[in-house]
Amino acid sequence: MGFPRYVVVGAVSVLAVALSWLVYTWPVTVQYFPTYAVTYSKGLGQSFELEVVNETGHPVHFCASMYGWLPNGSFAEIGHGCGVGRRSFDPRALRQYAETWRGYRGVEPGVVVLLTYVNGTKPDGKPALARAAKGFTIQPERVAQGENVKATIKVKAKPPKEDRKTTEQTGAKFGPSLQRPPGKITENCMAIDRGVAICTEWRLDRVYYSALDSKVPTAAARIKSYSDAYYINSVRLLYWIDATTDVGVYFNAGAAISAESEASVSTSYSADVYSIVLKNTRLSNRTSTTFYPPIKGPGVYVVGFYGDVALARFKEYEVLYPGGYSNPTGYIADIYLVRPSAARMQRNVLAVFQDMDPTPTDDYGYSQIFNTLWNYWAPNYRWDDTAILVDSTAFVEEGFTISFLSFAIPILRTAQAVSPKLTASAGGDVSFQSTVKIYTQALLDAQLKAEYITSLDIAAYVYSTSAWFEYGNKNYYIPSVLVDIFIPRG
Repeated sequence: MGFPRYVVVGAVSVLAVALSWLVYTWPVTVQYFPTYAVTYSKGLGQSFELEVVNETGHPVHFCASMYGWLPNGSFAEIGHGCGVGRRSFDPRALRQYAETWRGYRGVEPGVVVLLTYVNGTKPDGKPALARAAKGFTIQPERVAQGENVKATIKVKAKPPKEDRKTTEQTGAKFGPSLQRPPGKITENCMAIDRGVAICTEWRLDRVYYSALDSKVPTAAARIKSYSDAYYINSVRLLYWIDATTDVGVYFNAGAAISAESEASVSTSYSADVYSIVLKNTRLSNRTSTTFYPPIKGPGVYVVGFYGDVALARFKEYEVLYPGGYSNPTGYIADIYLVRPSAARMQRNVLAVFQDMDPTPTDDYGYSQIFNTLWNYWAPNYRWDDTAILVDSTAFVEEGFTISFLSFAIPILRTAQAVSPKLTASAGGDVSFQSTVKIYTQALLDAQLKAEYITSLDIAAYVYSTSAWFEYGNKNYYIPSVLVDIFIPRG
């Protein structure tokens, strides 16, 4: 009589385990964003997987290196490795990164993903490699609590041509130069030559600049001369950020990938990197002020927010297996990151500021930003009988950019020396359920004195990036609300 009892108890136990497994592994949410998707689920233990696909959803052969920007301004490596379509990583580093951001309500920190991947085949039959800077964001509470994470990223990639003979003999599907090596090296190589596996890794080389809780300008007007200042009645500047509803405010990092040793190789720019996203928070603030140039005189008039900034350089290395010998490939990635001050966000504060630089023609303070913009960005000429109005929301409405990249955030002096065309950007996303249309806005309104409307005009150079920035597998110029204002003569 005892035997059936044990059978029943054992069956119940097995059933309980099976039901527990089904409950804990069922995906609880899928989070879709413009250029990536993140799926969370519960399970026994924790997993972390990166998936890389092309625009049609086909798997891409890739090597990835991932980094997180910590609240204290330093960088943490989250993982590196190679795969075909997908790769599993040790989740401990991602979980530790998430732990540092717990307690920041509504804040989703970004993960920088530097990719080297197969993009078609060269004429000699070898794989053509491409480089890209991408990213995704995480919900710290979910990750820190041990939920599984799957991040999916899309890249522009053509599949390599298959070699039928090689495929039949070895089972490989990546051409003769990508045959599968023995053992565990299989998922760790981009190319193989005579039994040697070659992986690529992007390693942090140096942090050129890092500043916490510093002034970050979002809208600025420069008036160079006293004569121009005399005729301009007023300059109104506004900056507004609002993440209190289902609106999402995005801070995109700017990345520049180039070949360090070859001047002829063009630089590719990307805004598919996220420093941080603010969603459903209580964070909101604005500043609006009017300057009077006839009283204040020439200068650079500025509004913005208190933020953290960093400029970091990463270098690509080839790592040969067996042996692990590494050698730089000559490719570098400069990444410029901006976010609202982490220290203030932890206290649920977004701090804004107003400022003025009284020396607009030297190369210090805010004026050095304008000097660099004039040399390396695109100055777009505008003129009017009465006023110059520059509004970041109008850029989106007029089709000059998209809401996720509504305006550029100017680069700092150190960044200018490294990559003068580089910029970070700010934008947002309005969900279909939301009636809120403004999430982050920068505005400038400069008025000519009324008594000179019939005899003079007011003009300006409004700057936008001269480089194309890839975002969502498309390229965009990123406009700014950084404006040189003057009175044309002659």
